[in-house]
Amino acid sequence: MFKIIIGFFIALFAAYLCFSYFTSTTITPPDRTPVFNSIMETAHNDKVSVNDEDKRVDTSSKSTTEKNLDNDNSIEDSHDFFNQFTSLTKSNFLSSEQFTSGYLNEDGEVSKAALEDTFKARDFEEFIAQVDSIEKSDNAAVREATLAQSLYKLDDVQIYSEHYACVGKICVVSFDFYGNEENINELSTFTNNYSFTNIVEDENGTKKFKAVYIETNDPSTLSLSY
Repeated sequence: MFKIIIGFFIALFAAYLCFSYFTSTTITPPDRTPVFNSIMETAHNDKVSVNDEDKRVDTSSKSTTEKNLDNDNSIEDSHDFFNQFTSLTKSNFLSSEQFTSGYLNEDGEVSKAALEDTFKARDFEEFIAQVDSIEKSDNAAVREATLAQSLYKLDDVQIYSEHYACVGKICVVSFDFYGNEENINELSTFTNNYSFTNIVEDENGTKKFKAVYIETNDPSTLSLSY
């Protein structure tokens, strides 16, 4: 009987210990949400970064393509302009010295072929613009300013749509006008020049003047080379 009572108390004590252990120990499942959110955030950021890079590459490629097309068109236009000449070349438009050498040889003779290229240019205003893009010396700048002043001092002549440029020893000018043609000839005296001019009249009676003036110490010494 005594052994039974002792066994009962031992079993009761063991049950108490087990109950105390399980009630004091709390098993908490791991919280995976922060990890998942972090992975999703990283993936989202990587996607944005890749897309932004793709956009930058696409934009750059498009810009490069457009620039290449513009350059190609510019090259084609340049070739078209210079290919119309038989004597003058693209190299003549690179500097004032080279431009002058296109008209004057070492003996001071004026190239008839260069003059023909000039007056036969498809667009004389474009020709003048090409000349005007060449770097000017101080002397050429003074000649150009003097030419401009002389344009508006011609008697009995109304001038408009004027274009002019001086580079090296060469000046080119064009304008439309009404008035006395003889007075136009006075324009060549803005400095000492070899003077080459052309005047045409359209069906409306408008006269277009074109000229090439080549600086010289003595206009009477003109000699042409062929």
